[in-house]
Amino acid sequence: MNAVMNTAMNAADNAAMNARKAREKGSATLEFALAVSLVLAPMLLGLADFSRYLDVSHAVSRAAHEGVFEASRGHDPAFIVQSCVAAAGLDSSKVRVSVSPALNGATRGTAMQITVTYNLVGYALASWGGLFPQAFSTRATARHE
Repeated sequence: MNAVMNTAMNAADNAAMNARKAREKGSATLEFALAVSLVLAPMLLGLADFSRYLDVSHAVSRAAHEGVFEASRGHDPAFIVQSCVAAAGLDSSKVRVSVSPALNGATRGTAMQITVTYNLVGYALASWGGLFPQAFSTRATARHE
């Protein structure tokens, strides 16, 4: 009789233990889902925004290089800079170009410097509270030919 009672008690204990393991497994799944949504998702979004920022910085730097080459030959660099930015898939209306010294006053051998600024407002996928800048600016210099 004791053997039958022990078997019945063991079966009840096993059933309770299995139910507890199932609840713990559900808890672990929920904890994992929360960890992924609260930690991993923002990290991936930040990585995507940072890579987009690097893409803009490369495109604008390249456009500044091309623009100063045009300015060193006495041409207005704004068109070539906007063309380079548009070719990179960016909005060329967000580009501002300034030349120093003015093209009409430059003599041969004068150092020409252009500054290219790209407005990044609304470019990020998420709002990062000012972590990323509002504009990217770069300079390039060459001698006037």
